[in-house]
Amino acid sequence: MNIRSLPPLQTAGNALTHAVQRYLVLLTMLTKIGVMRQTAYRPQFFFMIIGKLIRISLLFFFFQAVFMKVDRIGLWTYDQVLLLFATFHLVDYLMSITFHRNLAFHLPQLIRSGELDSRMLMPVNLLFFLSFETIDLIDFLSFIPSLGFLGYVLYRLDFVFSWAQAGAYLLLIVNALLFLFSVVLIIATISFWTTQSLGLARIFDNVLKVARYPLDIFEGFLRIVFLYFLPLVFIAQIPSQALLGLLDPWSVLYAVGVTCAFLAVAVVLWRVGLRNYMSAST
Repeated sequence: MNIRSLPPLQTAGNALTHAVQRYLVLLTMLTKIGVMRQTAYRPQFFFMIIGKLIRISLLFFFFQAVFMKVDRIGLWTYDQVLLLFATFHLVDYLMSITFHRNLAFHLPQLIRSGELDSRMLMPVNLLFFLSFETIDLIDFLSFIPSLGFLGYVLYRLDFVFSWAQAGAYLLLIVNALLFLFSVVLIIATISFWTTQSLGLARIFDNVLKVARYPLDIFEGFLRIVFLYFLPLVFIAQIPSQALLGLLDPWSVLYAVGVTCAFLAVAVVLWRVGLRNYMSAST
């Protein structure tokens, strides 16, 4: 059979499958390299994991202390706040394992030092490689207990949700990661013009922690900011409300639409910045 007689869709499908397999192999290799790097100094490795687990535990006890004084925060009960808290850490760890440090901290260093040149010569998608160059095993091992904590919260809630609600929850988790990827990439691309964006990245890291609390605790200007201009409600609150059956379809469409807009802006800035990149090594 002549290959020219194959339907275009089949050829495109084969190319897509090959590309997916190729990048999965690359991601596996990057993960193995990350494991070797981070286990080179084992005492530090285990102390960092313990530190992260202590941080989660302290926040859990903080919410317990709050709910000893009140029975709800706004419209959120104790179990619902725990779901919000578990969802935030689920998204936060997934971000930290993959693209966060790579884009927010490593990319500006590569631009400033001129080492980005060598990455640009690699036969892979540059943004993909820079996003996953270092896989953080420490946060992966901290991610596993956070899954267990999410299971504990769902048990407290008696698993009272439908398959549609669970599907919406997973969809909005993916949406939250794409939103965070977009914001981090926008901040990182500033380095193409300033050679430095670590200050903004640190500020965003601190602001991001707001997402582990219900929006009900904010009033006025801050509420508008976190709902419309920098919608941190996408990270944990909207997925949690979807799982609880408290979210209408329009809110889901709003969240996905705004994330797509942020992603489009981030990709445009990335391409413009890359075209204007001048190596620091030349």
